[in-house]
Amino acid sequence: MKKLIKTDRLSGVIFDVDGTLLDSMPIWRNAGARYLNTQHIVPEPHLGDLLFNMTLTESSQYLKSHYGLKASCADIQKAVLDDIADFYRSQVLLKPGAQRVLECFGKQLPLAVASVGDKALIRAAFSRLKILKAFSAIVTDRDPGIHGGKETPEIFFAASRAIDSPTATTLVVEDNLTAVSTAKSAGFLTLGVYDPANEKDWPLICKKADAAILSFQDLDICLNVK
Repeated sequence: MKKLIKTDRLSGVIFDVDGTLLDSMPIWRNAGARYLNTQHIVPEPHLGDLLFNMTLTESSQYLKSHYGLKASCADIQKAVLDDIADFYRSQVLLKPGAQRVLECFGKQLPLAVASVGDKALIRAAFSRLKILKAFSAIVTDRDPGIHGGKETPEIFFAASRAIDSPTATTLVVEDNLTAVSTAKSAGFLTLGVYDPANEKDWPLICKKADAAILSFQDLDICLNVK
């Protein structure tokens, strides 16, 4: 692993949500299978891998045609989204060690979220997990003025502006290779976080990011915050 970033030189931290702070990637990978189970249909092996990179519309169309479902694609999509929303509101947990890192960083640095997730669900999950007040801003790709996801740096720039933190001294914490690469190319400091969903990309994340960790539990970076 690379040398850890010196936190006394930071002016702010931007966190991703899914797979970084929240252990939420399984709900997205298993959403199709969970829906089929409610219909008493046994999903095919590796359905999650097949659907994971599809849009919700594409995955709903696949489920309807492949399994001969009577429900419309719109109804399938709504049921899947309702299940995911309930998971965020009542079940999703923090990644191990995340709360301690937020507490340590938050003592001296402004924190922001940059996510392509639903802001209302992020707030609901964070409120239940008692971390909402740690963040000065929650920025998503649906906010005005932001075009596209994390393949462009707009969302990171917006988050850094929201906490008045210059790019060069702002740390972006991410579990996704595209996001790490985008933030790094835009001039941010980057910390890669392992999640089982990014296993195939992990070697490249370690190479691209300024630092990389397998778990927040292994991170002593917060001990250097002064």
